Amino acid sequence: MAIKTPLICEIAPDTYAINEFGTAAMYLLVGKERALLIDTGCGICDLKAVVDSLTDKPLTVAATHGHMDHVGGMGCFKEMYINEKDWEMTKSVAGKADEIKSYADSFGKSGGYEIYDYSPDRISENIAVPKLLPLREGQRFELGERAVEVFEIPGHTPGGCSFLDEKNRIIFSGDCCNINLLAPECSVTATLKAIEKFKSLSGRFDQNFNGHAGFGACPNCLSQPKSVPDDLIHICHDILEHKGTPFQFEFLGYPLTQMKYGNAKLSYDPDRLGD
Repeated sequence: MAIKTPLICEIAPDTYAINEFGTAAMYLLVGKERALLIDTGCGICDLKAVVDSLTDKPLTVAATHGHMDHVGGMGCFKEMYINEKDWEMTKSVAGKADEIKSYADSFGKSGGYEIYDYSPDRISENIAVPKLLPLREGQRFELGERAVEVFEIPGHTPGGCSFLDEKNRIIFSGDCCNINLLAPECSVTATLKAIEKFKSLSGRFDQNFNGHAGFGACPNCLSQPKSVPDDLIHICHDILEHKGTPFQFEFLGYPLTQMKYGNAKLSYDPDRLGD
């Protein structure tokens, strides 16, 4: 029997990963006084109802970046923190209901429908954009005996941010540092600087949960391999030094160029190597 509701996994005390039918992962962090929701997914499920089932604490909503699979469910909420460099991208999602449905359907046809019972038609035709609040480097969300610090890590998008849960030593990295990094919107040198910055934080966290834990037809909710930052840095240097052999492929209808090393893959724009 297929799974009819988002999968919820408590990955640490009062820390919930919400798997939206394999299309995206959101995270709910609950403190003594407040709760923080990181990302809003595609909008396939009633995310507010899911959150309400887990906590009755006052809620703050924030997004790692402005792509449609991370802010598609933002209409459930009155306001959302997101880096200002991604504001226009976020606002444009209001007119992308059909594109989000196609994205969600592609995951289903790739094996998701064998595990999950969901319909992309649940996504609203009219995606509301809440009040956007600025998210910046060094910003802290005080949840009550639990603090979460923000770090700007561009590359996947210009305004990409990661959230460090100091108490549980977990970083929530969105799509900025994972085994399959898509970074055609920024130069390779900018991506390299961002990953080096991410690596510099490694002494402050033990686990890295990204925005697609439980990706596609694989419902496992796992931290990213510890070698990923080093592997991505190696790839960036190979690209900039014209080493290795890149290959071309298509993802969701978009042509991409990719290099691999170790546990990681990096997709980039070959015409945007330097700043």
